Amino acid sequence: MITRPRRQYRILRNCLYSPSTWHSDPPKSEMRWFGQRSSVPAAVDLTLDDIHRGFEANAFTSAELAQMHLDRISEVNDYIKAVAEIDRTVLEQADILDAERARGKVRGPLHGVTLLIKNQIATHNLNNTSGSTGLLGARTGRDSAVVTKLRDAGAIILGTSNMTQWGNSRDPKAGNGWSADVGQTLGVYYENQDPWGSSTGSAIGTALGLAFAALGTEVEGSIVCAAERSNLCGLKPTVGLVSRDLVIVSPRLGSVGPLARCVKDAAAILGVIAGQCDLDPATKSIPFQQVPDYAASCQLDGLHGARIGIPRNALRGNPPLAELTPTVAQAFEKSLDVLRSCGAIIVEDTDFTSFDQILTSKCPDVVKSSDLKARLADYFSSLVENPTQLKDVHDLIRYTQSDPREDFPSRGTSSLEKAAIAIDDQDSDEFKLALKYMNYLAHDGGVAGALQRHQLDALILPTCVAPIVPALGGYPMLSVPLGFYPDGCDVKWNVRHELIERGPGLPFGLSFIGASFSEEILIKFAYAFEQATQFQDNLLSRKACPHIQNLPSARRPHLHR
Repeated sequence: MITRPRRQYRILRNCLYSPSTWHSDPPKSEMRWFGQRSSVPAAVDLTLDDIHRGFEANAFTSAELAQMHLDRISEVNDYIKAVAEIDRTVLEQADILDAERARGKVRGPLHGVTLLIKNQIATHNLNNTSGSTGLLGARTGRDSAVVTKLRDAGAIILGTSNMTQWGNSRDPKAGNGWSADVGQTLGVYYENQDPWGSSTGSAIGTALGLAFAALGTEVEGSIVCAAERSNLCGLKPTVGLVSRDLVIVSPRLGSVGPLARCVKDAAAILGVIAGQCDLDPATKSIPFQQVPDYAASCQLDGLHGARIGIPRNALRGNPPLAELTPTVAQAFEKSLDVLRSCGAIIVEDTDFTSFDQILTSKCPDVVKSSDLKARLADYFSSLVENPTQLKDVHDLIRYTQSDPREDFPSRGTSSLEKAAIAIDDQDSDEFKLALKYMNYLAHDGGVAGALQRHQLDALILPTCVAPIVPALGGYPMLSVPLGFYPDGCDVKWNVRHELIERGPGLPFGLSFIGASFSEEILIKFAYAFEQATQFQDNLLSRKACPHIQNLPSARRPHLHR
């Protein structure tokens, strides 16, 4: 763990409270907010507005904020395994940014704020393993474009977050949140909780206050489902809105997006990372030159007059991978009343006409497997240091099946094996036909068709069943907290019978789905819903982690140097 000499953290003593037992309230003497009598944000509740108020009042420095997050990591990460690697330059980054602020230079809203980066997004001075030991020590020689944007905006790259190995592209039964590189990330609302998605460390790290926020990646559910199970906001942007340069994700369907504690924070991060990039041709499809001020879309009356559709045939999901429970179904129906009370027009019977075919067609798998094969070879060839000499998916399979740290055959390689025999020539008639049909399923028979036929502004679904159709067309999604499973509900184990997939107190979410590049609209709707419900507010500190409170760490964080 990186530390610096012990010193007095006057501002953190006065303002920031970071309990190691989340059921306890801070001492009254610490309940001050810049000299005012009020509740103090805990590390698990801290928002960008809170941080900005602190900076503006000269109440704390970026270095002190970063040290607080490092302390949080040292308290819980050995058990939770949310963080893969800490950047050794964290405090140096913070000192530079503090010096700039002292001179009156503030680069933007993320100046001096800490973020975790999913271990699938290249940073030049950290391992970028996608959870595989085969990429330990491998280097790209430079930052990915999205990390470069964050650094240029003044964000502090705290480190990398653990993830489901290869973004759930190794084997569907390998387990959410497990990687050979780091181990098993655990959810924080139930003992041995399945964290869901593949951006698991990004979600858990944000939820536990190990960083202000994090970046994740998604093809189908990796951001929004991880956010759902950590009671966060997860934003999967339109494919092409954020550069995927040096990101190990599908070039056709993959996206990079934020996980944050509230919609406004996710919007602020998106405003920094979005935009055209010469290193990612997909960004040329962005229909604007100037990146919108996404945070400005956060308006309390954002739902007034909105036409929002419900594709009810998608509510049945795709069991057992995506299943709607009675608890979530009931909460979803109640959310419609909230939307109506906020001025939205709810439009029924807006089904996806291709939904049945999406569940049965082999064409999406043909395209995805071919893309995975090509992307792995492309990424391996970009490495300037490649200790295990991985060149393609065949090398990766051999390595994974031979290194004991990879836990084969207990955790299989079936998805990689499908990629190994996938179509090489994407100009072939076979591939073009599969792609054409997949595009029909996703667009005319999917999201675009539903929006256009019924003149809708957006669609809504429970997050657990929402990603299936939008994923095939690269459409944007934004998940916000919707509720919690009640005490006494049945406990469901995951497919490996190792983690709890469903149980008392586990959170679930609601997703807004829109047309390509409609993020401003989705943010506006999601923010208005969030403010009308406030399912996120303070629930983590009150309900989560009873199994963590007795970890062998100080009962109080090491903030008062």
